[in-house]
Amino acid sequence: MLEEHRRSDVLRSYGMKASNKVMFYGPPGCGKTLAAEVIAFELDRPLAIVRLDALVSSYLGETAANLRKVFDFVADHPMVALFDEFDAIGKERGNSGEHGELRRVVNAVLQMMDAYQGQSLILAATNHEQILDTAIWRRFDETVEFPLPNNEQLSQLLKLKLRGIRRQFELDDEELITRLANKSGADVERVVRRAIKRMILRSQEFLTIKDLENALVRENK
Repeated sequence: MLEEHRRSDVLRSYGMKASNKVMFYGPPGCGKTLAAEVIAFELDRPLAIVRLDALVSSYLGETAANLRKVFDFVADHPMVALFDEFDAIGKERGNSGEHGELRRVVNAVLQMMDAYQGQSLILAATNHEQILDTAIWRRFDETVEFPLPNNEQLSQLLKLKLRGIRRQFELDDEELITRLANKSGADVERVVRRAIKRMILRSQEFLTIKDLENALVRENK
């Protein structure tokens, strides 16, 4: 995706264009917002985070009008625009529990996505991809899944977060990795931070497995 935007002039010379509508989906805490920040930095563009909770209005028709203003602004100013919690405006229209106004909002979003021709890169992120309207997915050039980290990634994450910390265990300890299974990257970071604080406040020279286990118990609660 970065290469497409860095070499967009080459693509244009062949009648192609860089992907400018991308969906990020997966559990919370797995790096969707962080990825948007990295993309904006790498492309040297400002990052705008669209607060959908501020756009959704209880007044008939106002939500779609607010969204149209955002799309117009994004189209006129090159940036990376992150629509976080995109499911707030893209729920399945066939859901009988949704009232008519929300269905109209989804229709409006579909029309705006189809009509969008701006220079900004639109990123949408959701933790609840299963409730998105099926037609929403076809409006995106690319979809990227952010799954929970696997064992190898957990080990790499621990290596990164415990860099410079003296410890009494190996980072690829099988028992430790097993205990961290099904945790997001954000979860692991919180566990490590709590364990290090405990080590510091107890004036310990080394971080122990017990410190991480105690921090993990708090996280699970």
